Amino acid sequence: MDSSKLILVGGFHEVIELCEAAGKQIVGIIDPQLHGEYFGYPVLGKDEDAPTLLERFSGVPVLITPDQPGTREKLVCYYERLGFTCSGVVHPLATVSRTAKLGTGVVIALGANVSSGVELAEHVRVNVRANIMHDVRIGPYTTVAPNAVLLGRVRIGRGCYIGANATILPRVELGDHVVVGAGAVVTRSVPAGSIVKGNPARADEKIGG
Repeated sequence: MDSSKLILVGGFHEVIELCEAAGKQIVGIIDPQLHGEYFGYPVLGKDEDAPTLLERFSGVPVLITPDQPGTREKLVCYYERLGFTCSGVVHPLATVSRTAKLGTGVVIALGANVSSGVELAEHVRVNVRANIMHDVRIGPYTTVAPNAVLLGRVRIGRGCYIGANATILPRVELGDHVVVGAGAVVTRSVPAGSIVKGNPARADEKIGG
């Protein structure tokens, strides 16, 4: 596998620029909404074209770009089932501790901080200037939006979405598929499938897993 090359699943311009900054060679983009070229890169086709593209670009990994955890998980399952290998990318201006552990397909954007002892499971996305402090554990497919702060020893479940500028206080635990609203301050643990917002954050409604 050539880790210097990538096929992007989803033509999102911020991720394109992140890959360029990280020195990745973008072979092309798979996106049902795009045609021809996008940001100077060839559009290779749609998701249903993936089996043919696997033969054509053998050994080139895919980067699954959608921000929404559920969409990202479905696409990862589809492409891995076909035989693709997934890859991640870290912006050179992100700070990642030498003791942090990053799973397959993790994306870390410009100015993000991933501190000592942090564990990011597969396909976690850490957006611009998010701050993940010491000993935090984040489950697979979770998205951390720009400027969110997760303080020490926080535990985040699978497929969560942490909104922009949200703060999660130390040792708080979030169950699977929790949504934290933008600007929320989470002071206590949150059960799976909840939506919380406000300061202090309170449950708004339940959602399906």
